[in-house]
Amino acid sequence: MAVYRFRVSFEDYEEIYREIEIKSIQNFEDFHNVIMKSIGFDNIHDASFYISDNYWHKGDEIKLKPFNNDGSSNHKTDVAVRQMNKCKMASLIEDPHQKFVYTYDPKTAWTFLVELIKIQLDDAKIEYPICVKTIGDAPKQYKKSNIVPVVLEDEEFDDEPHADDEAYTNAHSDDEIAVLEGEEGEEETADASEEETSGEDDEFGSSDLEDLAGHGADED
Repeated sequence: MAVYRFRVSFEDYEEIYREIEIKSIQNFEDFHNVIMKSIGFDNIHDASFYISDNYWHKGDEIKLKPFNNDGSSNHKTDVAVRQMNKCKMASLIEDPHQKFVYTYDPKTAWTFLVELIKIQLDDAKIEYPICVKTIGDAPKQYKKSNIVPVVLEDEEFDDEPHADDEAYTNAHSDDEIAVLEGEEGEEETADASEEETSGEDDEFGSSDLEDLAGHGADED
């Protein structure tokens, strides 16, 4: 029985590929399942194969799920669409280097280039389909969106409380702050009183010295 060996590579990462062998009597759903297994994807989304020419242009489609959940067709045309589990591999191999474009998950639109590279006889000891060669690690199936940091302008910080003010507020209660502010006020008043008293002492001391000097002159 004939066995087809296909090379399946990521469209965006052609250096990452798998070589898969599958019997001619097996179907495209078998092929789909082994591809998912070989790259470690979750296999919970819709998928399609497209018959391709040598330039990777998509032709007729072979779908995993030909209908929506409500029973309506996925297709705008009246062209009959093949279903993977009803379509054997041999029925669409018309070229020794037959090509297919394989897509998985309409939302992320993973795309693979599939090319027949060898036809051989089956081995009774091997369970097909099987991945016989793995080159490169498959990329992550789900890509996280980039988060752009928000940069605030300098003037936007003007209305924000200063770090020192926040530390002060967090360290003391409202009552403590009031007491501390009262003590600061008292200290300022005391300082002012000392300055005034010191000034009066200076003036008093000068006139006393003058009087004493005057009395001394009279006595002489």
